[in-house]
Amino acid sequence: MRRMIVLPLAALAAVLAVVAAGAATQTVQVTKNGFTPQSATVNAGDTVTWHNADTADHQVVADDGSFASPALHTDQSYSHVFNSSGTFKYHDSYAKSHTGTITVKGPAPAVTLNATTSTVVYGGGTTLSGTINSQLASESVTLTAQAYGKSTQSVDQAATTSGGDYQFGVSPTIQTTYQSHWRTADSPTVTVNVAPRVGFSRSGKVYIAKATSDLSYTGHFVWVQRHYGFGWRSVKRVFLGANSRALFRLKLPHGRTMLRLVMPAGQAGAGYAAGLSRTILVHR
Repeated sequence: MRRMIVLPLAALAAVLAVVAAGAATQTVQVTKNGFTPQSATVNAGDTVTWHNADTADHQVVADDGSFASPALHTDQSYSHVFNSSGTFKYHDSYAKSHTGTITVKGPAPAVTLNATTSTVVYGGGTTLSGTINSQLASESVTLTAQAYGKSTQSVDQAATTSGGDYQFGVSPTIQTTYQSHWRTADSPTVTVNVAPRVGFSRSGKVYIAKATSDLSYTGHFVWVQRHYGFGWRSVKRVFLGANSRALFRLKLPHGRTMLRLVMPAGQAGAGYAAGLSRTILVHR
């Protein structure tokens, strides 16, 4: 049978102090004479617990306001998790001459950001994902976005999962640059390009072209491309009319022909990449 060993509180504190560097929790006693130990060192992600070992009330308050306990009555405790490296000074608001310091070891906060794909078709979306270097769950990550020609704005927030992973689903309508932010860390920027949605269909001998984005494409053109044994070749230029749409005909040889439409980047407009339609297979 396993026996449980119960240590007096003072002895327990002594043990914790010895193993503090590798422990997940460090205990600090709050006494009438001050904090014991007055200075403690922990690793990022560790917890510090203050225990009121006095008969009077005490309150633990960070000098920078980053944490504060409620009033601690006799034998009550307060815990705080330190996720960022640095030196944190604090004091007792009931006895302001009593001060302490927590030194947190570990790398500075860092966050990554990646996109599943670098280009999406207008109306579509992609997933942005990343990881925070603390690998903690339930951490808040903010996503900001700067659409082409516009200012940066905050667009979403997500909580990290186990391992510090997070993700956002985004559907930009024009070239947009994204950046994630966690605590004091900013990720590298990620740009997602947007291509106009180029529609291509056929009704009998009439072909239909249509381009869609935030812009109007009246007066712009698309290339009709035909597939040959060596690849694709442009065979006809089609100008789009009202509603960014055009009807046209093609002279095709007998047999099987593969066709598609291409909108060059210069016709797609500022903030857009070149657009490409689906492929149509024609039999004559």
